[in-house]
Amino acid sequence: MRPSPQTLVGLAVSGALLWWAFRDADLASIAHQLRVADPGLLVATAFLSTSGGLIRALRWRLLLEPVGAWTTLRSRWAALNIGFMVTNLFPARLGEIVRPLALSRMAPVSMSEALGTVVLERILDAVAIVILTVVTLLSPVFPVDATVLGRPIGDIVFVASLVACAALLAVALLALRPELLTRVGHAWLPRFPGEWGEATARRLEAVLSGLLLMRRPGALFRALLWSLLLWVWMAAGFWTAFRAFGIDLGFTAAMFTECALSLFEALPAGPGFIGTMQAGVLASVHGVFGVATGPTLSMAVGYYVAGFIPVTLLGLYYAWSIGLRLRSMSRTAKTTREAASPR
Repeated sequence: MRPSPQTLVGLAVSGALLWWAFRDADLASIAHQLRVADPGLLVATAFLSTSGGLIRALRWRLLLEPVGAWTTLRSRWAALNIGFMVTNLFPARLGEIVRPLALSRMAPVSMSEALGTVVLERILDAVAIVILTVVTLLSPVFPVDATVLGRPIGDIVFVASLVACAALLAVALLALRPELLTRVGHAWLPRFPGEWGEATARRLEAVLSGLLLMRRPGALFRALLWSLLLWVWMAAGFWTAFRAFGIDLGFTAAMFTECALSLFEALPAGPGFIGTMQAGVLASVHGVFGVATGPTLSMAVGYYVAGFIPVTLLGLYYAWSIGLRLRSMSRTAKTTREAASPR
């Protein structure tokens, strides 16, 4: 099977960023710092990174309420870990498509409705990250003359804020006036040959139903608070990773690193955000806060492994428990994406 253009672009971006991050690195020194890192703090880092999924699962219940879906915490937690596992092991971020599929196998909710809530979740995350980035920039301990990849941080945050606001407005319009898009969909999609057009029109309507929370300001605000809690919690994982590798930075630096990493991980990448993660950490911890390259990259590798292993093992277990086998996972994910997206 030939790799898709999306996969090839992601692998190219990951390779370029890995080269950029490690081009002048002393690999022997990095290996030594990994061996002498504090194991207890690395375990704490793994716990914080993995348990962030529980916050996501609690928030997901709120996002699913408008579609009338009753789900258990276990089903949402399992679906999240399955999605993360697929993202870690396969390219093209197929985990974001497999997660709604997994939930639909464990709870009375359609995949299309669950996929709509994932879209809204991404928008809430973007808004939360912009808010927290602004807060960290206003902190008195933040370096005022800092740059990222040679660009002033203020410029980067301004552009990211515009993108997040535009996306939020677009989703709000779709949620408040879904008939605008569904009318177009029902008018044009059925003209395509076979049953594909009609099926896509129905899926489009179901996906839009996942955005119904936008019509409930109070619930939407609570969901945003969950998003803010999630990213502060994840930043705590970076703070413990700093301590594990002897990096003397405070929580403001950890919060900014988490926000910077989120921007880098928006880029196309290979499985598990390889390359984008390491480049994002280097740009923040080394480029902004001036920590030496060796400890920064050692911490980036340690944090990556601490987050990768637990969630991947959990995802494999839950996938096995609902009948999704690793040998067919790539085919299942590809089929699911084709079923959820127009071709």
